[in-house]
Amino acid sequence: MTIPLPTLIRTRREAIIERFVGELRRRSSAVRDMPKPLIVNALPSFLDEVAAGLESGATTRGGDEAAREHGEVRWEEGFDLDVMVREYGVLRRAILREAQEAGVTPTPGELEALLDRVDAGIARAVTEHTRLQLAALETERKRVELERGRSGSLLAQAPAPICLLKGADLVFELANPLFCQMVGRDDLLGKPLVEAVPELRGQPLHAQLEAVMTTGEPSVASEIPVRIAHWTGELVERLYNVLCKPVRDVSGAVEGVMATAFEVTEQIGARKKAERLALELQQSVAQRLRAEQALRLNEERFRKALRGSPVMVFNQDRELRYTWMHNGFGKSEREVLGKTDAEVLDDPEAARSLDRIKREVLSSGVGQRREIALHTGGRTQYLDISIEPLTDDACEIVGITCTATDITERKSIEQALRASEARFRTVQESSPDGFMILRSVRDASGAISDFEWVYVNPATGPIVGGRGKDLEGKRLSVEMPGSALASGFETYARVVENGEAARVEIFCAHEGAPQTFRAIAVALGDGVGISFHDITEQKRTEAERAQLLEQEQRARQHAEQLNRLKDEFLATVSHELRTPLQSILGWARILRTGEVDAESLERGLATIERNAKAQSQLIEDILDASTIIAGKLQLRTDPVDVRQVLATALDLVRPTALAKGVTVNAWVVDDVGIFLGDADRLQQIVWNLLTNAVKFTPSGGQVRVGARRIDATLEVEVEDNGEGIPKSFLPFLFERFRQADGGVTRAHGGLGLGLAIVRHLAEAQGGSVHAESDGEGKGARFRVRLPIRAEAPLALPSPQRRGSDAPGGSARRVLEGIRVLVVDDETDARELLGIIFVRAGATVQEAASAGAALEALREGEFDVLVSDIGMPGEDGYAMMRRLRTLGPEVPASGIPALALTAYTRVEDRRQAIAAGFQMHLAKPIEPNSLVTAVAHLVGRAGNRGSWP
Repeated sequence: MTIPLPTLIRTRREAIIERFVGELRRRSSAVRDMPKPLIVNALPSFLDEVAAGLESGATTRGGDEAAREHGEVRWEEGFDLDVMVREYGVLRRAILREAQEAGVTPTPGELEALLDRVDAGIARAVTEHTRLQLAALETERKRVELERGRSGSLLAQAPAPICLLKGADLVFELANPLFCQMVGRDDLLGKPLVEAVPELRGQPLHAQLEAVMTTGEPSVASEIPVRIAHWTGELVERLYNVLCKPVRDVSGAVEGVMATAFEVTEQIGARKKAERLALELQQSVAQRLRAEQALRLNEERFRKALRGSPVMVFNQDRELRYTWMHNGFGKSEREVLGKTDAEVLDDPEAARSLDRIKREVLSSGVGQRREIALHTGGRTQYLDISIEPLTDDACEIVGITCTATDITERKSIEQALRASEARFRTVQESSPDGFMILRSVRDASGAISDFEWVYVNPATGPIVGGRGKDLEGKRLSVEMPGSALASGFETYARVVENGEAARVEIFCAHEGAPQTFRAIAVALGDGVGISFHDITEQKRTEAERAQLLEQEQRARQHAEQLNRLKDEFLATVSHELRTPLQSILGWARILRTGEVDAESLERGLATIERNAKAQSQLIEDILDASTIIAGKLQLRTDPVDVRQVLATALDLVRPTALAKGVTVNAWVVDDVGIFLGDADRLQQIVWNLLTNAVKFTPSGGQVRVGARRIDATLEVEVEDNGEGIPKSFLPFLFERFRQADGGVTRAHGGLGLGLAIVRHLAEAQGGSVHAESDGEGKGARFRVRLPIRAEAPLALPSPQRRGSDAPGGSARRVLEGIRVLVVDDETDARELLGIIFVRAGATVQEAASAGAALEALREGEFDVLVSDIGMPGEDGYAMMRRLRTLGPEVPASGIPALALTAYTRVEDRRQAIAAGFQMHLAKPIEPNSLVTAVAHLVGRAGNRGSWP
């Protein structure tokens, strides 16, 4: 438990005194052999008075009586002033060391109060010591004045003219009436000889006086003439015997001349009488000089006593001119004595303030203590000045005596504390966080009943309803009853009583915006400091984080669902690829036996062709989906005949519809016009929608397809009266791999990519697709809307993306006479290509590798090269680059070339063209499309081939 400093001083008073006596004996030889009671003196009383003053918070004059008694005893014991001042420094350290050993750390306020009271004790003791010293000096001065009065009386009675001149200028200090009568003037004192009596300049008397002053030797001049100006203006000369004697100071130096003049015209008896009176006068002057010397010695001892003291001591007369000083504002006596504050101080304002205070003391006879700031040379010095009236034996006020203590350092500490507080306020005033200080208000029982605002920074506005500084000095319960801030009353009271910080969250709404603050309350004396940090954004972030977490969980569930869909898709792909393979392989093996009739042969070939096309379509859908996902879908922009596109798509799907017993009808509004876009992709959209409609329409059902123009939009509509679409599945209808019936028991095949491809192709052309259904068994309607973009005259229709399934007539030999080099490492593929080109009329040579192809090109002549890309050893790209670099010496180096490959990506096509191929076709390909492509390469593009 912390012991208050006053209690410590009382309870450990004897220990403090013992420490003080021991330390003082070690430090000061003056008290080393002194009995302890004399050393202790009034110290116990002084300590009791200091403790009482600290407890009551009284002014720093607490302890004055004991300090005054201490100063009086030390004067009587002959102590120097510096020894006495040192005693208080030893006492201060003894108190602080005793507190340190007791484990007590005084608060800054207690420490400052203690120092103030000890400093006040020093000042009071010094004042008493100084007062007694000055009283002794004053007594001595009065004695000297008495002697001087007697000397002046003798001087006035002297029958001869006598004067005392001092200094090199021979300034009159004394002049008796006869001397004044001798020179015809009364106002001599304080004036130089040649100024007071100008006609004496250059006369023998003047020369004699200067000679004595210079040589220090006495001089006797007999019957010297002295010419004095008469009031009429004429010079009157009289004869005098003049005795001049030097006057010396305590050090023996000449400081003046005593001159006695005897008018020799008088009787001899008068001269003797004058000589006798002169002798008495000289003795009186000598006695006065000895008294002055004693006074100066006393003053010197007093000055030495004050020399080690930081206290300034000085006297001033009633005109407030300095008559005596010690430590006078850092100036010498010559700069101060005889002058007023206005003449001594460099700060006119401080001089006027001091002059006013001192005159109040002179008029009232009551001492005053003030703090004064002196501004000198850019530096400010603070003084604690005590001013007391100075009286003579008749108790008349003859001046003032002052003591001044330099408190600049203490003021600096106070200013530092104020600056620290100002910095605190500056930081808090500009802080984005709110901060307030509340002081406890206690009832009669001592319990906290309310809080009062001491400080509120601007950032606290939202918490206190937009208010601020106007709350300072007001009660919490009165100004904000029932508020969020007031709701923490119990918490604040607990912090004050327990000293433990607390955290609370405060919710409030300022200007309609809800805000959340984290408040931290800490104890500050008998109050609490509360800082408020706005965590509204943090709370919002936490809510967003929770929302993101929830979204992430949903995304993970979605990803898991997609992963399941992927597994289902892979299973579906496997099923959809294996199913046609079963028919192809089965019929192939049956046909190889040769034991089939013509009808079975035709049915088997048709089955193989149909399933091969189904596989091709599956692969094409997968590649289209991959191209769309990769963002590499390429579109052409050509004038498109919408009627032709719908008719072609209808022709492609009609065989399947007829086989299933589904009726397909088409309608087109006459003014649909020309659509500017990609004909292949438009045909793919319509074909996918028709295929989907036929698939989900039972036998006997109907499918309708039509097109119309609505403003600048082409609308294609496909409608059926089939199975319909469940309402729950409509939002997922156009997603990849999604099927309403996706299990192993599904009634319809497919990969679930057709409608997703429709959506992507429509959106890629700036359009959209929408599906409607009234539910299961009620059919479905799909609408595709595409911007027409432009009007154009009818142009040639775009080439169809998908070949017709309708068999052609007899083969047209469009490649008659064309020599084709076929390059492929697969024997079956080479043989098939050879058969296709031979039936089209071409001459074919085959090569199984890139090396064999280059050798054949060097040795033979060919019109066109058809090559695979993926081959062992050297691929088609490398072969073509080698061929193109052979140069003119090999005629075949410029041969037209077609790349026929299963690598169908856009980058694969670009790489083929960059290597030197003129055309890139993807496997599998219809024979007639292949023949047509080769015909284009050899310049027979006008003849479109067909395959039997």
